[in-house]
Amino acid sequence: MKVSSFTTVNFVQLSLESTIRDAISAFLSHRVDIGCVTTEDRKLLGILHKNAIYRALLENTPLDSSIRPLIKQDVVTIQKDQTLLDAREIMIEGNVSQAVVLDQHQNVFGIMSKLDLVYSNMTALEDTLNRMKSLVENLQDAVISVDSNLKITTFNHTVLDLLQLNGKTLLNAPIDLFLPDFRKGLIETMKTGQIQQAKRFSFKDLTVIASFIPIRELNRITGAMVVLRDVTSYEIIAAELETTNQLKRILDSALELAYDGVAVTDKHGLITMANQGFLDLFSLDQQDQLLGTPISKIAPQLPSELSLKMDKKIEGKLIEINQRKCIVAQMPIYQDGQKLGAIFKIIFRQLEAWRDLLFHMEKLESEISFYRGELSRISKDSDPFAHVITQNSQMEKFKQDAVIAAKSLSNVLITGESGTGKELIAEGIHRVSGCKGAFIKVNCGAIPEELLESEFFGYADGAFTGAKKGGKPGKFELANNGTLFLDEIGEMPVSLQVKLLRVLQEQEFERIGATKTTKVNVRIISATNKDLAELVRQGKFREDLYYRIHVIHLHIPPLRERLDDIPLLCRYFINKINFKTKRNIIGVSPEVASSLQTYHWPGNIRQLENVLERAFHYSSSEWIEIEHLPQELKLLPQEQVLSPKSKTTETQLPIDRKQSISRTEKEVILQALKKCRGNRTKAAELLGISRTTLYQKMKRYQIIEELEFRYT
Repeated sequence: MKVSSFTTVNFVQLSLESTIRDAISAFLSHRVDIGCVTTEDRKLLGILHKNAIYRALLENTPLDSSIRPLIKQDVVTIQKDQTLLDAREIMIEGNVSQAVVLDQHQNVFGIMSKLDLVYSNMTALEDTLNRMKSLVENLQDAVISVDSNLKITTFNHTVLDLLQLNGKTLLNAPIDLFLPDFRKGLIETMKTGQIQQAKRFSFKDLTVIASFIPIRELNRITGAMVVLRDVTSYEIIAAELETTNQLKRILDSALELAYDGVAVTDKHGLITMANQGFLDLFSLDQQDQLLGTPISKIAPQLPSELSLKMDKKIEGKLIEINQRKCIVAQMPIYQDGQKLGAIFKIIFRQLEAWRDLLFHMEKLESEISFYRGELSRISKDSDPFAHVITQNSQMEKFKQDAVIAAKSLSNVLITGESGTGKELIAEGIHRVSGCKGAFIKVNCGAIPEELLESEFFGYADGAFTGAKKGGKPGKFELANNGTLFLDEIGEMPVSLQVKLLRVLQEQEFERIGATKTTKVNVRIISATNKDLAELVRQGKFREDLYYRIHVIHLHIPPLRERLDDIPLLCRYFINKINFKTKRNIIGVSPEVASSLQTYHWPGNIRQLENVLERAFHYSSSEWIEIEHLPQELKLLPQEQVLSPKSKTTETQLPIDRKQSISRTEKEVILQALKKCRGNRTKAAELLGISRTTLYQKMKRYQIIEELEFRYT
């Protein structure tokens, strides 16, 4: 961590012309013990300590005397970009409790005290603890820790999900009460102080591998933890693999006994292996006669080119070889996407038995391949905002910022137009943060003003006529140790803003009609589609509340700035609506895709989902066509197509429906580029799209630059 993050920048700044009276006034105003004497351009001349003023006053020095004789010029300084460890060493070596922090131009940046160092160390410790907590909570393995008396002290959510336990009764309970099988391992670990790994346990219908780890504090063992990994699915797959291997050995033996033929070739069709049955079928004496020989030469009756060249699989084709009826099965062999060759099975005795065995074996191979794919997919699914559907680079950067915001303890303000998914992002931040409490939502614009206070703070028994007996908790109480999401916070009345600010500052409030103060620990996530800074300037939103909720700001880009996400979003919503309506729409036609990517989407993603859901009801085929769209997307008039923001254009763009929508967009982009003299940044701003989207559209329409912009 850097010194600049923990420096007190609101410091007392004095000049050589300052008097003792000026210094005392500044010290009282800032409530500090030290001031910096600087030049007009903030160059450090020295420091003035309050003790020097005390001594001067004891010597009856007049208050209007200059501070020059009291200035200490030998000052310990620190650079703002130095680390906290460097600052600590400098202050210890200088034997001072405060030091002046300078910037890269040697101007005074602020003052660092020992208290600031202590606070920075506490912040670093808290950050480390939060990271460790988040790491444990997001582990796929279950983690349980106990104290020296074998009472459960901590556990993660995986424990509850995997072992199907109740977290409310688990904490501080003896390990014997819920998990007696692990008692012996925990005791042995605390006794020996050694890690014990890979012990297999059966719990209900699960098979787990347990590792026992001692917990030390100040070189003393104070407890232990057990880490559990669910291997139930692995054992099932291992059993399936063993079954497959057994079937293979049985099949090899059966083929040899029945003299049925098996041959394997490389990708060029050269034989690499053949069994005795294959030799007998083609009247050959030794296998050496076959190796390296093209199978098409030895067995021209086999349609080998289907597997070797056309990658086709054949099951149960009936052919005649040397006046014998045979069933041929052949298939290409792949490994890691690379074709290795092909296998040919020729069954001419006990056909029914071998056919059943082959089908069963291939079915097992297919299932194993599926399980491997599922395991791989699950293991790689580590994106905490995977529910945010995007491939846009701007949105990917937004997701990274959201993860950083989630792992902090600061209040978050989410801004964006209606329909961009602000609530979805807020829920994701709460989920990633690992808060134990609930995620409580309040729409500040949907609750009547007279009910807002009782909704937020609740009320006591008998607070007013009609009050619920026993009182009612408010949203702050319900969100204790969790997250309170204030949607449409710009609609909150000013009268309630004052009370909300007090709760944010003090973390306590009183129910309506109550005399008892309730303390809470709540993180605030706010959302709005309004410009709060402008509301502050208009006096409609309190400035101090604005800065309280505006610690971390996340802005969700509108859909018109991430048009490259529309195909991905269409696939997601179509699958979602297919599942809900039990239909099987494949997708949208190219004409529809073009229309969707040239529309300005004032309602953003919510509007896109509604448009697709409407199209489902009107479509009777497997595709969504242009006629299934609402009228505003069918015609795409000039003002709805991506167009320059100026009120007039040199030529009126055609609105004829028969003309190509793509050509219309080409013309608009060309006009914008000409007007901006080829400046792509200004052209993108004029069109109301991002630079990335503009480059994508220029590439799509093959717009090139010569003496002027034109399209090929």
